[in-house]
Amino acid sequence: MSYIDKSSQILPADITAIILTYNEEQHIERCILSIKNIVSKIIVLDSFSSDGTLDILKKYNVEVLQNKSITHFKLLNWVLDTANIKTNWILKIDADEILSEGLAKKISENLDNYPTHISGITINRQLIFLKKKIRFGGFFPHRSLRIWRNGRGKCQATLQDEQIIVDADIAHIEEDIIDNNLNNLSRWMAKHKKYAPKEASNYFFKKRNFNKNEILKMDNKTKYKKIIKFKIYYNLPMVLRPLLFFLYVYFFRLGFLDGWRGLVFHSLQTFWYRLLVDLKIIELKKIMKRDKLTLEQLLKSKYGLDI
Repeated sequence: MSYIDKSSQILPADITAIILTYNEEQHIERCILSIKNIVSKIIVLDSFSSDGTLDILKKYNVEVLQNKSITHFKLLNWVLDTANIKTNWILKIDADEILSEGLAKKISENLDNYPTHISGITINRQLIFLKKKIRFGGFFPHRSLRIWRNGRGKCQATLQDEQIIVDADIAHIEEDIIDNNLNNLSRWMAKHKKYAPKEASNYFFKKRNFNKNEILKMDNKTKYKKIIKFKIYYNLPMVLRPLLFFLYVYFFRLGFLDGWRGLVFHSLQTFWYRLLVDLKIIELKKIMKRDKLTLEQLLKSKYGLDI
């Protein structure tokens, strides 16, 4: 692939890449090849993979740590606290993601030029679904804070859709990190079924304690999305709101322009998945009332989730 060859012409930046893995043999080599020439160090935190992930990692000059937790924010913060990272900057990249050539070039050439009041940098996340770039429906450009100064950022304590929270200003690079998961649709749906109870738990935690200080430390676009989600969307009628969300995304935000694969994606992501979350909210409410459990007790006993 062209991004691998061209990245070899780029000098490494003063940045450490962190990758969390669990059974990522299909993706991990592609990810490492896209970053190995532009970062000073790669740390892989593996949750005891049982496939060929660890064998692939032995081929590359990466530091492999192992820890097991269902909650990603705990894993990431554990790495930040214990890995003795020496570089000035940190990059978080998922195993099924790669850097675009433009982003690799900007990271290599520009990190030293940011003033000290810039603690974090957002980039655009480009999603590929069934080999199709999703460009409409509000899903692109999706800004994500993936780069931050060492010691000045932590992962938000949340079970789903976690964000990096930094202590000062945020800049933006108008280039893409590409999310191109190679698993089939059944695997995609199975993964989202696992996400649903985590997302439902976020509903309870945020409704109970909407942390305005954390919101203020996010970039503006992420901040507004969080506010809309927890102050508007979750106040709409339950079960009806996924349908309204799909209609908004597919027609008002032009999701239909993504073609038939866009129809599949927007239907699953904005209706099917959000409906799963609502049904899980109803289920959790019922169990908590019946068994007189706190949310924390229920999540620990039923799903092994510990926040």
